[in-house]
Amino acid sequence: MSKPAGRCVFCGGSGLTKGHVWPDWLDKVLPKTATHHEQETGQFNTFKTTVPGPKHSVRIEQGHARTRKPRNTCMRCNGGWMSVIEASARPCGTRLILDSPQLMDLSDQTAISSLLTLIAMRLEFLGDMRAISDRERERLRTHREPTDNWKIWISAFRGNDGDQHWSRTYAAQLETKPTDKVGPEHCNVRVTTLVIGKLCAHLFYSPIIDFQGYAGIDLTQIWPRRHLYVDTSLLSLLNGKDTLFLHEAFARESSPMSAA
Repeated sequence: MSKPAGRCVFCGGSGLTKGHVWPDWLDKVLPKTATHHEQETGQFNTFKTTVPGPKHSVRIEQGHARTRKPRNTCMRCNGGWMSVIEASARPCGTRLILDSPQLMDLSDQTAISSLLTLIAMRLEFLGDMRAISDRERERLRTHREPTDNWKIWISAFRGNDGDQHWSRTYAAQLETKPTDKVGPEHCNVRVTTLVIGKLCAHLFYSPIIDFQGYAGIDLTQIWPRRHLYVDTSLLSLLNGKDTLFLHEAFARESSPMSAA
């Protein structure tokens, strides 16, 4: 169940303040070159879906995408554990964003995964489709890491618009049973793709599907962690079209999939 209106979406506390979707330290890493950004919902670009979803809409918002600060988190969360996650990911995250080769150890992979999960959770509240449960937000708040319901991969981005914070996210409701509640607030899959500088990250969340990845798409998994070290000089390279194809891959292929 979601937190009541007027309460922090992470802890349920009062005293809401505007919380940034992207960490503030990005301002010192990437320039803000855009004066506006686009927010689009309800449309896929690599295929035409026959499944009902949100109505297609496009909104042009003032300011760079990094200026988005919804008022749905409390000051205690913003200045507390969220700041800890953002600060912990900064050294490794800066090198990923600037394409500086490094060996990511287990703690680096956890730090980056936690930050990416936090961003994905914040992005969900910019729309109406809900998939991520209160339990997931509570786990991130108390343990500073996502659950195993999350799968997170990274690659290197080689497009021309990495400074624009290209981000896309969608939710879906799969395996509906007669006893299930149906509606945009009862989704059970969330897919998010982010481009930050020279980094591309792809996140898949579902409490019902043990998703193992995409055939034919070369990505490096960092959560759940599989490697003691990740050599970022060996990451696969994706351009703008590649990332769009990646983001919509699960939706294109989801019809034959079933719950674990």
